[in-house]
Amino acid sequence: MARRARFLAPFALAALSAVAALSLARVVDSGRFALPVLGAALLPHALGALVRRRHWPVWVGVLLAVVGVAVFVLLALEPSTTTLGVPSGDTWRALDRQLTGGWHLLRTAPAPAPATDGAILLAVLAVWCMAAIADWLAFGRQATLAAISPALVFFVWTSTLGTSEWRVLLTVGFCVAAGAFLLAQNLAVLDRRRHWLVSQHPARTRWLAPAALLGGAAVLVALVAAPAIPGAGSDPLLDVANAGRDGSAGHSYRPSLAPFVDIGAKLGDVNDEQLFTVRASQPEYWRIAALDQYTGAGGGQWTLSAQGDGSVQVGLPSDAPGGFEQQFDIGPLGERWLPAAYQPIAINLDDTLVVRSSHTLVADAGDVSRLRYKVVSDLPVAAGTQFDAQQLATMSQPVPAAVRPYTRLTRTPDIDQIQQRAEQIVNDAQATNPYTKAKALRDYFRGSGFVYDTSVDSFDNGSAILQFLNDKHGFCVQFASAYAVMARTLGIPARVAVGFTPGERDANGTFHVSSHDAHAWPEIYLNGLGWTHMFDPTPPRRGVAPAPGGSDLPNETGVAPVTPAPTPATAAPAPPSPGSAGGTAPTAAPTPATPTVAPTVTAPSSDDGLGPWLVVVLVLALFAALVLAYVGAVLTAKHRRRARRRDADDPAVAVAGAWDEALDRLQEASLAPDPAQTPIEVARTVPGAAGAPAARPLHDLARVYSAARYGDAATGPDDAHEAWTSLDDLERALDDGVPWARRWRRRLGLSTFTRR
Repeated sequence: MARRARFLAPFALAALSAVAALSLARVVDSGRFALPVLGAALLPHALGALVRRRHWPVWVGVLLAVVGVAVFVLLALEPSTTTLGVPSGDTWRALDRQLTGGWHLLRTAPAPAPATDGAILLAVLAVWCMAAIADWLAFGRQATLAAISPALVFFVWTSTLGTSEWRVLLTVGFCVAAGAFLLAQNLAVLDRRRHWLVSQHPARTRWLAPAALLGGAAVLVALVAAPAIPGAGSDPLLDVANAGRDGSAGHSYRPSLAPFVDIGAKLGDVNDEQLFTVRASQPEYWRIAALDQYTGAGGGQWTLSAQGDGSVQVGLPSDAPGGFEQQFDIGPLGERWLPAAYQPIAINLDDTLVVRSSHTLVADAGDVSRLRYKVVSDLPVAAGTQFDAQQLATMSQPVPAAVRPYTRLTRTPDIDQIQQRAEQIVNDAQATNPYTKAKALRDYFRGSGFVYDTSVDSFDNGSAILQFLNDKHGFCVQFASAYAVMARTLGIPARVAVGFTPGERDANGTFHVSSHDAHAWPEIYLNGLGWTHMFDPTPPRRGVAPAPGGSDLPNETGVAPVTPAPTPATAAPAPPSPGSAGGTAPTAAPTPATPTVAPTVTAPSSDDGLGPWLVVVLVLALFAALVLAYVGAVLTAKHRRRARRRDADDPAVAVAGAWDEALDRLQEASLAPDPAQTPIEVARTVPGAAGAPAARPLHDLARVYSAARYGDAATGPDDAHEAWTSLDDLERALDDGVPWARRWRRRLGLSTFTRR
């Protein structure tokens, strides 16, 4: 029965690991994780069985596990990152990008989270460690209950943080697999003498110390390492608050700050820093984000919001022939927004997050610095396009329900005044359809005495828009925000895009985009055309003194360029008074950061790029400290015990101490004698297993100890010296020919502290 159980136990444990791995179905939103994590759950058990069958030493098993997980990870990466299967610089960069992206997802994504490559890679590593530790506990240490603890911890984590989907099936499967393993393993170890944490001999406690050490280490990790993890405390590892538990929340994209403050900082900075380059066949606006919701919060502000299932998708096709192709080489851009011409339809970066409503792209990485990628876009209708009567009639049809939310505004006295101004503008221009109304608004901002002025504060609330319309001083933020709000008051769907103008083109067709190319512009929706940026109201940056942040719309015709007028320092309007409607805070100081809109799905932080690596370093350092502390404590305790036994004042006690040391060495070598045997009987039976060289010193020590314990003659210092000399010879005989790893394992064992 025990032999059959030993055959079945590895299969039962492998099934338990597989069920625990599949419990990730409650945490991620697709099944593409299943095959990789199943492989990670089963391969460690297969490698462990191979090592045991071949009777290879422990270090071979560890080496196979490390090589196995490395090969497994390399196979999961893109083949292009390796050279004939050999890792290259691209391999490590891809690995770093995926681990960083997976770490972001782990920290902030709601459940069910996207099954990105980074998330799957982290899951593979976690599952592999879980299965490898469980296999070692079960068959390396002959544990029973302890062997299910890794899978149990993993299963509890997914059950606590995941959704209710698959709950019953996975729980039943886990219980069945755990029960089958416990039954098989208990039968398999009935004839074994050692058990870790669980034993059929309740009185034996020699493995209680390792269990206590593990428990203490776990507490220490929780107390020391956990607070040091980036985001610990206020930023949980996996934020699942109100996130998908009822199946309604899904992924969310909710910005916390308006981006206009940052644009003002870029344009006001005297240093014009190159941020990225684009190789493309023609100039375009390089859009970062589209702010599609104008809320009444803080007096009114533009935000990006995407909530509910299906609002954020993972990935786009890697290529789309026939579209407008762009090759981006990102420099010190920071943040996670990916510049691209609107509307991106393909990108060769895996796991890019896409806000469906506005096609905003977010990288699966800590930031986009040093990224290189290709985007293919379907371009909107270009500026200067002429339309016939039928197209204009199509534009006049009612707004489709899908884009009707982009006409919503919170009614306030400020909005009512803005609407009156917009209606006056289109009435004066005799505009009767959405196209002519949109054009009339654009023409109004390009004339009527508006002055381009980057010293104006970056407010976008209703009071600031009215102040801009009255003072007629502002830069792209004010032009874009005012235009979009006025368009909505006229029933034209509108939003505000943030990004960069084309930049300077060199002789090789590469556009060099700098911080002074930062720009904001409105996008409006017209029936029959879709979304377009053809009505950018900001004056062009062309002129004798190009203005940072001015418009540079390709193919723009029919509007006379306006040279930005220099503005004295006193011309900037004062910020709204405390009693007026609030808005986003004014720029305090220039900063090279990109728009500070942060999605809650994967909110970036300043330390995210080092997040996973920092945790690995912290855990490894803590593990090393624990190992050193353990080694020092064990060696010190054994040395002090040996010295106490050897230096006893009574020679008889010193002889008994030498015999106790001999029994300790025999127990460490798995040669512990039967307690019922006399010392002379021990000296006769043990050398058969210990080897011939151990026979003489063990016999001499047994003779001296028997005389001191049972003889009538007094025991003198010479007897104690002879006993300890025999002990030294015995120890050398026991170590002779034994590998160094096994010798150190004996020295660091704790079994002699509980020997009775």
